[in-house]
Amino acid sequence: MPQRRWQLVEAWKQKRQGQVWVVEEQGGKRGYFKFASKRQWYFSGPMIANEYVAAALAKRLALPVADLEMAVVAGPDGREQRGIVSVAALADEVLTWHDAPLHVKEHPEEFVRNPSLLAATVVFDAWIANIDRAAGKNLILYRDHPEDLYDWYLIDHGHCLYGSPRKWKRGAWNAPIWQQLWRYYHVPKGLLRLQSSLKQLERMIVKIEGLTAGDIEAALNSVPRGELREQERQFMKRLLLHRQQHLRSMLARWIAYKGIKEYR
Repeated sequence: MPQRRWQLVEAWKQKRQGQVWVVEEQGGKRGYFKFASKRQWYFSGPMIANEYVAAALAKRLALPVADLEMAVVAGPDGREQRGIVSVAALADEVLTWHDAPLHVKEHPEEFVRNPSLLAATVVFDAWIANIDRAAGKNLILYRDHPEDLYDWYLIDHGHCLYGSPRKWKRGAWNAPIWQQLWRYYHVPKGLLRLQSSLKQLERMIVKIEGLTAGDIEAALNSVPRGELREQERQFMKRLLLHRQQHLRSMLARWIAYKGIKEYR
């Protein structure tokens, strides 16, 4: 049963794919609580499952990602909602990549910890068919002191993997468009320079290629009970195995593409 230790701070956003509330626990931690109604399925899909599977795979690849927690939260009207909390970092300075100063975006290797791993997020996103990293709002920077390098982590993977039925209006999961990364994915501003060759991305490509079907099953098994139907489970497994096989060629084509690949 989800815990009821999270309290509403504010109803923050209302989207077609669900609502987002800022929540807080007694210990001072904050998080972002997301939930969707059945009527929003076309836009939300199995949002909680998408989040849990993506987070489990990211952790398996040593990519920093927000901790997730199922929760029940009472809303402004007192009615309880069941959903998922993305736990925020506790630090003196926390901001999105989108809101980072220009000098950080232009020289991430000087201001961000482990920039080569940060650059390799494009490989992870290509594998999980992410359509929602471009603006940099789903990449969080944090630090305690102005002279420190920024640490970072990834959030918000509701549009990855199965995503929602709306996602696949572009074409079936194995249609040619999904091999053409630039048609649905741009990297956050400032990172493209660190992703200009397969050599720069090789380590993450090899890591993903080395994952087994058992590793993927373990990620699927991380989803809370009742949040992933068998049909969706098989879809995600098929998608991940297929894109794992084509990942290297997908990235090679993306690097060779001369059009726009970075968010402006």
